[in-house]
Amino acid sequence: MTTPRYVTVGIDIGTLNTKVTLGPTHDHELVRNAHGGHVTPTAVTFAGKSRARLLGEDATEVARADGNTVGMLERLLVDSLDGEIVDGDINKDDLAEFLRFDWRKGEGTVYIPSMDEEFTSTALLAMFLGRIKRNVLSTVERLDGDRKDSDMSTSADLQFVFAVPPSYPESTRNALVDAAYAASISNSTVIDSTSCIATVYERKFGDSVVENDKRNILVVDMGHARTSVAILQLVNNAELAGDEMDVDEEKSNEEEKNIIEPIDRDNSTDKSGSISKVKILSSVSCPTLGAGNIDIVLYHHFRATLPSLAKAEFKSNSRSGQKLLEGCRILKHLLSMLPEGNVTVETIGNNEMDVKLSASRELVKQLCQGEVLDKLKSMIEKALTKSGGVVALGEEDISVVELTGGGCRIPMIQDAIRDVIGKAEDFVFSRSLDDTSLALGAAMIPYSVEAHTVDAEREETRTKLLETEVALAEKDEQLRRKDEIRNQIESHILELRSARHSSAHSSLLPKTDEFNSFLDGTDDWLFSDECEEASVEQMIEKWTQIQGRTQEFCGDYLAAKQSEADRKDREMEEEAQRA
Repeated sequence: MTTPRYVTVGIDIGTLNTKVTLGPTHDHELVRNAHGGHVTPTAVTFAGKSRARLLGEDATEVARADGNTVGMLERLLVDSLDGEIVDGDINKDDLAEFLRFDWRKGEGTVYIPSMDEEFTSTALLAMFLGRIKRNVLSTVERLDGDRKDSDMSTSADLQFVFAVPPSYPESTRNALVDAAYAASISNSTVIDSTSCIATVYERKFGDSVVENDKRNILVVDMGHARTSVAILQLVNNAELAGDEMDVDEEKSNEEEKNIIEPIDRDNSTDKSGSISKVKILSSVSCPTLGAGNIDIVLYHHFRATLPSLAKAEFKSNSRSGQKLLEGCRILKHLLSMLPEGNVTVETIGNNEMDVKLSASRELVKQLCQGEVLDKLKSMIEKALTKSGGVVALGEEDISVVELTGGGCRIPMIQDAIRDVIGKAEDFVFSRSLDDTSLALGAAMIPYSVEAHTVDAEREETRTKLLETEVALAEKDEQLRRKDEIRNQIESHILELRSARHSSAHSSLLPKTDEFNSFLDGTDDWLFSDECEEASVEQMIEKWTQIQGRTQEFCGDYLAAKQSEADRKDREMEEEAQRA
């Protein structure tokens, strides 16, 4: 009996984009989307009842979308955290006022106007994960090449590992697993993001610590709408063993939970023969603090101070509101490179006038002091306190600061980190951990496939989610096939019209009213309710009829065209033979 090969898939579902990497069976390859991008937009677009869903990279860009595009899918699962205590702080999700889609928080659903239907946040995430699964399978197939052995992977062989902040409640973790199940991914689990970061750090720097040495690392990960802070300690096995001898058995067992075991790096070790481990001393996360908060602060600043916007009547989630928020985001990026900057946002002011947004780094720092910088400093201070302070860190204190996430590229964020840990302005941050580290760590941590304990009520919900998603996926496939046939018909008619003016055989085309009526009638049918409501079988039948009628009208033209194509093929073959 052949043991199946499981392909581990590490997934970091971000607010705006999702990163995916494969496990060791495929050399931790980064999964590209269907367009070749390294990230996949975390969004779903519903183009209408008669159109296939647009998932991930095919979805409409959220900043330019209407209520039929749902973004921030992962945040909908954790929306229950809004106003609740997370790591000791009261959090409020400021992004909520900018949502263009109809999020019915009390019911946990999103209403889609083009479908006249509501979908739960878990169902929406399942749709998105279905697209991720297809991208993964495409990447695995490409890497495996033409191998046809028993190790070739199918969707049943995939095991998804989701990296999530430690503060995420059990309900959110279960929802992620249920969404994966609905996307026909039977093997999935959820791992704390801090463990993923520690695993990657150990992989990269485990051999750099000499015997009886240790390194204290502060890791700050600020994305668009969430921030995590962790204190790690990279220690040599010899010292770790000595430490464990000084603690009682109960404390030792508890501490062992926060130790990342050494990873097999092709059985290589350092010259002393020792292998290092990473200890997670503490971690703090906030699901409502991120670089997107800076955009919101600027948005409200300009709404209040610019005369052309102060009297402008538009809501935060309107098209104009989205354009202003996007302008603030661009200005934020500009100020990450320059001390001052300005951005022009078109047609959002009074009488649809263009509006110029101007700011300096110093102004933005003042505006964000309470809403962003103080909160970040508080998180770092809390992580230091939870780590045990000097007792745990020793005299070495924080020796390395690792920055990851787009928010940590902002100068004032870096200044705030230096300030809270008492580092000078010339202190250099490390960027050994890139934006894919969470997904990479999730794919690296070994875990065995385990059956999840699911009660009867949850099992019923999972089954309904799976049935719904399977039906929608089948419908999408039918609609895509319809679109292909529709495009074939449209291209066919366009070619016949163009041939009258550009083809060498245009004289062979009929010039009768009956032929013109055939072309016009086919065009009209393509945009009729009959075409819109036709099944795939009816579309195929219609296409066959059109081809038959074309042969009747244009037999001589088609024969001449085919003869010319055959002649060119012969000429190319003869030229190839001569070469």
